[in-house]
Amino acid sequence: MNKQKAILILLLLVPLLFVLFFFGPFLLFSFFDSSWYYSEKVDIGSLDYSSVLTKAEKASYEVEGSWPWPGNFSGFEPGDVPEVRERFGSAALAQNIRLNYNENSELMVFICENEFESEAGTGTYVAISNFSHSDLESPLQLSEFPDDSWMLEKFGLLFGLDEKASEKYLEALKKAAQNQTWDAEIQVNESPDFPAVYAYLMKNSDELGYGSSLGINAYPTEIFLKDGNRMGSVTYLVPEARVVTHDNGNRYIVELDASGKVRLEIIMPPGSSGETISEEEYRAVFREMFGELGLSPEAVDSFEFFHSSSRIW
Repeated sequence: MNKQKAILILLLLVPLLFVLFFFGPFLLFSFFDSSWYYSEKVDIGSLDYSSVLTKAEKASYEVEGSWPWPGNFSGFEPGDVPEVRERFGSAALAQNIRLNYNENSELMVFICENEFESEAGTGTYVAISNFSHSDLESPLQLSEFPDDSWMLEKFGLLFGLDEKASEKYLEALKKAAQNQTWDAEIQVNESPDFPAVYAYLMKNSDELGYGSSLGINAYPTEIFLKDGNRMGSVTYLVPEARVVTHDNGNRYIVELDASGKVRLEIIMPPGSSGETISEEEYRAVFREMFGELGLSPEAVDSFEFFHSSSRIW
């Protein structure tokens, strides 16, 4: 009797296993498949980034990303430079400043975490690099430094120093080069005079270009050129965040950065592949979100939405 039951169960399982083997993946994908709507980035104009995220939290929205600000990043306050505030927003910071001596050599100022626990916090660093220095394990030679006159001038520009103070830092940089490899780096006690540096770059350049760093976070960079040659650049930290709410099981996302660029997205629940939401409905949700964030609800009309599905067969 037990043998007969075993044979019967086996006969029932074989067709079931056959069905699961061939159709199981399709059933699984159909459960996890979802539809979504998305837009391209739109520049909606200047916004008060910190105020927007404060209002988002008060409205009980989820806030994801670089909030509160400052967060995990360090940079210089741009100060009263209207061009920077207009282009990158009031919450932007300057990540680093680079001044080019020639096509191979540059002086860079940046902020980073101090190496030693006794010096907890962040510090201002100055580094000199020469990209023609091919041996990464050997010290930078003094012959590979820019001319002393150029270095002293740039120290004075960056930190508002007199010649004596500039000479002190230059000597420290040369000394550091003996015990470091590839480049030379020192910590200084001053913060850069960003408005003065920016005014210098604007005045002495004849062309302004833009780029971005690579990686998960792409930070915008202004590149200042003179006669086609790079004379300096500034890389900025522009904070960005995602404000999220849910409506009828759908996840509505407002992705924005401090410069005023906004992208909208709707992620529908698993198993919603092929389903749709009426345009009137999803625009109404985004208008309500914009209003509670202190943004113009009418700005939602400037976004064009695209509908897609994760279905792959």
